[in-house]
Amino acid sequence: MSTGVRSLVLLVAAILLTAAPRARAQLPPDQMTSLTLPEVGPTWIFVLDAGFPATASARVYVVDTAHLKMLGQVSGGYLSNFVLAPDHHQFYSVDTFYSRGWRGTRTDVVSIFDAKTLNFSGEVEIPPKRLLIVPKRDSASITPDGKFILVANMTPATSITVVDAKARKFTGEIETPGCVQAFPSGNRQFDSMCADGSILTVQLDDAGKVKGKTTSKPFFDPGKDPVFDQPALAGAKAYFDSYYGNLYEVDLSGTEAQAEPPWPLINAADKTGKWRPGGWQTVAVEPKSGVLLVLMHQGGDWTHKQFGTEVWVFDLAKKERVKRIKLKTPGYSIFATNADKPMLEVLDLQTSMQEGTGRLEAYNLTDGKLVGTLNEIGSPFVIYGP
Repeated sequence: MSTGVRSLVLLVAAILLTAAPRARAQLPPDQMTSLTLPEVGPTWIFVLDAGFPATASARVYVVDTAHLKMLGQVSGGYLSNFVLAPDHHQFYSVDTFYSRGWRGTRTDVVSIFDAKTLNFSGEVEIPPKRLLIVPKRDSASITPDGKFILVANMTPATSITVVDAKARKFTGEIETPGCVQAFPSGNRQFDSMCADGSILTVQLDDAGKVKGKTTSKPFFDPGKDPVFDQPALAGAKAYFDSYYGNLYEVDLSGTEAQAEPPWPLINAADKTGKWRPGGWQTVAVEPKSGVLLVLMHQGGDWTHKQFGTEVWVFDLAKKERVKRIKLKTPGYSIFATNADKPMLEVLDLQTSMQEGTGRLEAYNLTDGKLVGTLNEIGSPFVIYGP
């Protein structure tokens, strides 16, 4: 290296060494912040992203629908289910984990999260036999007093795991032969759908053990008019829509489920147009206004998983349609917020399948107009709300 070049290199190095402390001094120090959420509000919803196509790590997005803003996220395991404590102080994720990712020793747990910080605060290990399917709303649930978490099992024998949420312990397993899901219908009672169209009602004692069981008469014919197994629940009433467009109302308040005669959601012209319910979470109730919402599409037999292009609004008291809401994007799951100005929330899974991430569309329930969208919510399947 020549003397001139060497001098130039030394000069540049000296300038850099002189300037470096001054540049570093201009950078503000890093600040670590920890945010807390306010109390869960009536405009909030919780969107379960199953994590497709891998499904090894589910996510639950906390969303304020009033501003279409993501407030936070809770992470889960393989094909997780979500449960919201009635007092809104905790969130629960019912998870499955394998020691080698997708293989190895299986562990099932109920994970517990603080609702304000979203911090993990503990877990309860349960028998490794919970129902592993694409998440459904009532594959896990909680009694109205927040005492018992109920987890549906299938091995293929069907049963319900009971977890004491207050004591944070597994209390036992209840056999429910031929019946699945858990619809809480009282502080010490839940119901399950059975293969023959009947409802199994189970009473619990204060320790979470079986106190009594009753099976109702079949309220629908699975061979002629099967119903979707994610009913809209309003108090102790369950509203089941069927593949062929009928609505079954079942009272779950007593020790035996009582069903009303079904009534049609579609008329002769609708049948000609091949309208029928379809999607994943296909029915919702907005209790303040007493309306039922059903996700509808046009299709033939066994198109019950087809995306819906409209949401039909029904007056429950009059048992008649009062409105049709055309969706901007075909939806797969719907939910009605329990706010002063109720909104229709629609999950768009189609965009997730085409572009790798889904979105939420919000509609004004009064006039049916699209309010806005929230993008980047993975592969959303189920909506929960307070």
